[in-house]
Amino acid sequence: MTDTDREWRAPADPPTPVTPVPFGKPWSIWFWGGLLSSAGLALAVAPRVVLRLLDVDVGAAGLPWVRFAGLVLLAYAMGYHVAGWTGQRTYMRASVVLRVFSLVVIGAFVLLDWLPKAWLAVGLVDFVGAVWTTLELRWRPKPKA
Repeated sequence: MTDTDREWRAPADPPTPVTPVPFGKPWSIWFWGGLLSSAGLALAVAPRVVLRLLDVDVGAAGLPWVRFAGLVLLAYAMGYHVAGWTGQRTYMRASVVLRVFSLVVIGAFVLLDWLPKAWLAVGLVDFVGAVWTTLELRWRPKPKA
């Protein structure tokens, strides 16, 4: 059994969801979370349409996996929504690295003929979002302790 601190009190006011700064909410993170949510929902609900846009042919046996990938993408998008809501700068900085690296990986996969060229659009959009987030993080002052 653990000892409890009898003098500890919960904070009277809830924390501020987004660090108040001159530029408002982190729009790049909100936008990226919305884009990922939309893509995840589309993959989960209408995978054939999305796969046709990305020039991918998946048989009927693979569709459940595509739908599952859509649900995983929705879960991943939740991280961006939470980061945007709470102003989690560490998550935002980490997302920049991941999103820049995704263009490198997708580019390599296209060069190796593992993915169709249409997927480069996904990597480029990801890269542009990473640049936007980087600029946004530089514009935002860190919250004062």
